[in-house]
Formats: sequence, C-alpha cells, structure tokens
Amino acid sequence: LFFIPLPLTTFLILAIDLGTDMIPAISMAYELPEADIMMRPPRNPKVDRLVTSKMIHFSYGQIGIIQALAGFFTYMVVLNDYGYSPST
Repeated sequence: LFFIPLPLTTFLILAIDLGTDMIPAISMAYELPEADIMMRPPRNPKVDRLVTSKMIHFSYGQIGIIQALAGFFTYMVVLNDYGYSPST
C-alpha cells in the first residue's frame, strides 16, 4: 500500500510467540502440586477479586506502555535497516 516492507514476517511472528510461550509453559509443567488445594474453601467473590484496579493500572498503564514503546522502537530500527530512515 505504502511500499513499506514488513519488519516481521509471519514465520518470525510465530517463532517469537511460540518461543516466548513455551518457556513459561514448561516451567508450569514442573511446578509441584499443592497438597491441600481441594481442602481450601472457595474464594469469596465479593472480597477476593481476581482483577483489581491496581493490577489494571500496572498491566495497562506501566507494562503496556513499555511494550508499546519497545515495539515502536524495534519497528523503526528495522525500517531504518531497510533504508527507510525517519525524516525530521
């Protein structure tokens, strides 16, 4: 459309996704089970929230911005390597 090369191919995106997801999955496979997990009472959904405002602010406000900036930086570095330098 704009004659700009793709910085990441489909294969490379899949390789990054699978590479970053496999290590945590393997570590969870070797995690020891909790012996009393079925003896514990269920959580109180009115008091024990799974998603809190602190977690939302941390995940979207801090980590999301860091990941977005890292993605834009990487995109610009790859485009610069292809000869599409940012104009001032």
